[in-house]
Amino acid sequence: MKKEKNQYLGVYLKGLLMGICDLIPGISGGTIAFITGIYERFINSVKNITPKNYFNLLISILKFNKKEIKDYMIKFDTIFLSVLFIGIITAIISGANLISYLLENHKTLLLSFFVGLILASSITIQKHIQNHNKKNILFGLIGFLFGFSLFFIVPQNISEPSIFYLFIGGFIAICALFLPGISGSFILLIMGIYEYVINLVKNITENFIYLIPFGLGAISGMYVISRIVSWLFKKDKSKTLYILLGIVLGTLIIPLNLAYESSNYFSEINILIGSILLFIIGFLSGYYLEKKIIKKNHNSSFSK
Repeated sequence: MKKEKNQYLGVYLKGLLMGICDLIPGISGGTIAFITGIYERFINSVKNITPKNYFNLLISILKFNKKEIKDYMIKFDTIFLSVLFIGIITAIISGANLISYLLENHKTLLLSFFVGLILASSITIQKHIQNHNKKNILFGLIGFLFGFSLFFIVPQNISEPSIFYLFIGGFIAICALFLPGISGSFILLIMGIYEYVINLVKNITENFIYLIPFGLGAISGMYVISRIVSWLFKKDKSKTLYILLGIVLGTLIIPLNLAYESSNYFSEINILIGSILLFIIGFLSGYYLEKKIIKKNHNSSFSK
């Protein structure tokens, strides 16, 4: 029981970190899911939640069929997903004000840490690739060019988005959560509704009704993208991982540019030193997490 509690505490903390990253333009929560070793489990759990399965679960609950309820709970990986999403939502609701403050006052230092973390994640993804042939590397290059091209899209600014536009924003932003390297917050920035959505979250009790179309878009996006990514993994995992690796490396230009624009390294030596230190700390944190997860998986396999 204690071991299970510790396991789900770890899932909650991973959700918190994913949620924090989703608040920062240029940083992807999906990258954190990959570093922490829960990416494929996350994808497959969400993929199993179909309208048909959900309807059958409701019927089982009404019939009070304990066996069927338990089977569906296992199929949905309910506890894992619930704890993870509670962590993500907790971070987004409680961290909106903090992240806004840090981005406004310490953007360079904050982004430097996460750039190091992202770079470590690219090593993690590379280690999961089994086939390194020229064709697969070409897919990595395509992913890199796609990720890099996002840098040239000029962000818009929409003060009063329509309900449909909020729905589309939620749909695309949640798709980015499932793709390491693509930042949901940066997508919202490009669409011109990042500040609008952040302000809604800051005062969620007053603005909850305005978040409904955004939330419905996010639910629809989860349903679609989880199936696409799961299918790609089954079709050719190495090519899919190369594309994701390329996207991660290509989109690094976005937080690097945001960090550079927010500070003059050459006139502020303390910012330069702090940025280098936080970059190293971020990289080592990601590297340590990856090593710890590999060791944990090795020990659990050995014990079996």
